[in-house]
Amino acid sequence: MAEDIIQMCPLHFEDDGTLFFEEDQGLEADSFKKSEKGKAAQIFRNQENHVLIVRPEDNADAMAAFEPMTDEEMQNEPGISLNIHIYQDTNLRGLPVAFSTKWNGETYIMQIVKDGSNMRVAFRPRDVPEFIPGEKSDMLFFKTPFSKGDRQFYRFESSLEQGYFLAFERNERNRVTQLVIKRMDGIDETTKLHTSPLPRKKI
Repeated sequence: MAEDIIQMCPLHFEDDGTLFFEEDQGLEADSFKKSEKGKAAQIFRNQENHVLIVRPEDNADAMAAFEPMTDEEMQNEPGISLNIHIYQDTNLRGLPVAFSTKWNGETYIMQIVKDGSNMRVAFRPRDVPEFIPGEKSDMLFFKTPFSKGDRQFYRFESSLEQGYFLAFERNERNRVTQLVIKRMDGIDETTKLHTSPLPRKKI
């Protein structure tokens, strides 16, 4: 006797807590498909309200660091505007998202780079894919509330390595607060991140 086929419908919660269903349009098992939903021109912040700035010219992997900035300073600073790309997932583990930014007309994607047992965050030139096969990706993160009921701060877990999250960390040698990927054991305030719209220009 053949097993019954159950039609699965991808869903996620919006930032305001709304449950959102998406139609399955050719989504294959163990894969990710880019949704039409997404957020453009977002500012990435840590809990200290410092702004993430990506500077691809700094090195091959593109230095990404958090810095205090005023709304006026952000108006003319390239590398602070991030696009958030939402993906549909055949396994409900959180909201799959990818981050990209523009620099000199080229798209840079946030990726996790593994070097043996070491992992780091890099921004590299790459187009945003419409479809990602498999259960893992170096450019996808599962977005979940930092704490139950929290609608401002979130955690972003790497889909590449379970238990590893985007975080901010002070690099005393360079005297900058860098965007890093780290293993989280229990509650870790450095993984407490949020996004906000780009400030409007004053007329």
